[in-house]
Formats: sequence, structure tokens, C-alpha cells
Amino acid sequence: MTASIAFRYDAIARTIAFARAHPHRTPAPDAVADALGLDLGQWRQVLAEWAGITPERFLHCLGREYARERLALTPELLPELQGGGAERTEHSRPLTWEAMTPAAIRAAARGIELGHGLATTPFGDALLAWSARGLCHLAFRSTDEAALLAELHQLWPTATLVRDDAHARSLAQRIFPSRSPSTSATAAALPSGKIDEADSDRGGVHLLLRGTPFQVRVWSALMRIPRGRLLSYRQLATLLGMPAAPRSVGSAIAANTLGYLVPCHRLIRADGDAGEFRWGSERKLAMLAWEAS
Repeated sequence: MTASIAFRYDAIARTIAFARAHPHRTPAPDAVADALGLDLGQWRQVLAEWAGITPERFLHCLGREYARERLALTPELLPELQGGGAERTEHSRPLTWEAMTPAAIRAAARGIELGHGLATTPFGDALLAWSARGLCHLAFRSTDEAALLAELHQLWPTATLVRDDAHARSLAQRIFPSRSPSTSATAAALPSGKIDEADSDRGGVHLLLRGTPFQVRVWSALMRIPRGRLLSYRQLATLLGMPAAPRSVGSAIAANTLGYLVPCHRLIRADGDAGEFRWGSERKLAMLAWEAS
């Protein structure tokens, strides 16, 4: 059985819901497979195709024990994060960005053309949008497509929106390369504007951040957290010199509209609970398990 990307994420989401319904013990792999209507071999294959991860490892990554293990490593990260280490993509290639404040966006928005489209990702369908200056929007579908488009229009009310699902799919394939052991992963590549095939080996991801200076400061800190590492909300607030203001930091995190690439999913509560996420806590847990593979 070779599962579609959409089927894989549906199985992942249902697995996480099943595990969260049994918070006091880790479900046995065969019990999870049975709940999904699959045999254990089929479920192993779904996980291998989705992230190259075993059922045992996947279930462990959903628990608070794993999260606390990751948080215990935070002191090792602090010198690098405080020193302003370079932002990185999943494959440790440079992640570049430029910022526009809301006022600057309003002033320059007329005449801006935004390409946009829907694409399937390892975490469900997502709406991507880009300008000639970079990727400016990546939102996962939690409701219907109309709501996704309405949010994009609200953020960029005077921009000209041009639908291009084919290009959105191309970008998604570069941002989320295959993690299957049978397929060699290609590095994410996303230069500013529309990408030509000849540019696919540049390796850089360029983002256009839309936010206040404080929000951009928070997002920049998030982009320096390596894949597979976690911080608590309070640890991030302390890192930013605001130990008494975790709520302000949390508000900036909640305003992020570049899912996964500005990795707010790498922030969890100090007790190991995943906490809230703009696109759903189950999707957040899926991202953490995907990265742990």
C-alpha cells in the first residue's frame, strides 16, 4: 500500500487524537493501527512514507516525557540563540527574510501582485502566497478554503491576488521534501518571487515578514531554534529579555502567518504540554514528530 499524502496526514491526525484520548499511557502500536482500521504493517508503511519514522518512535514523540527531554537540552542552545545564530531551514541552509511593518505594507500594497494557491503538505492542505520579494503566507487549512482566502485578503486588502495552484504545489514540494527512506530528500529552495526550475539548487528560503518590529524580533528568534529542539514560552521570553512578559511574546507568536517556516510549533509549555497552535494542537504535535524523525 502506497498511501496518498492526504491519507497519510489523515492517519497521523487520527493517531494523535487517539493518543491524546489516552493521556496516562502510551497506546500500543497494534491498538493504534486497529483504531485506524489498518493492520500494523500498513500503519508502519504509512509512517515510513510520511516521515521515515517507526510507530514506537512516533508515539514516544507525542508524549510529555519526550517534550521534557527536549526542553532539558535548552541550556545548550542559549549561547547560540543569544549570539544571534543564523536562521536555518530544515536542511540547515540559510533562511533569509525581510520585514515590512503594517504601515509600510499599507503604503506599498497598491500594485502588489500576490500569487497564491493551495497545496497538499505533510500536515494537510495549506494556502501559500508569495510576491516578487518572497513567500509571505503559509496557512494550514483548519476550516474551509473560503476562510483561508478571506484571511489572506484581510491581511493584503489592496493586493492583486493571482491564483496559481501548480506553483503553490511546486513550492510545497521544496519546503516539505519527501522524508520517506526510499526517496532522497531534496533541499527546500525558495528564492524571492516565482522560482524557475534553474533556481532549484539555490537552497535559500526567503520570507517576507508582515508585522510590527516586536513581532519580527520574536519571529527571528524562533527561526534560530534548530529542528528537533524545543523551547518553553517562558524560556523564549527570558531569551528576549522579557521574563515577566510571556503573554506579549505569546501574542506575537499567535500573529505568525508563515506556518512551519517561522517555527512557532517549537514552543511548548514548561510541563511538556504542546500548548495552543494557530492551526491546531494536533497539527503542532505532528510537526514535532515529523521533525524528530
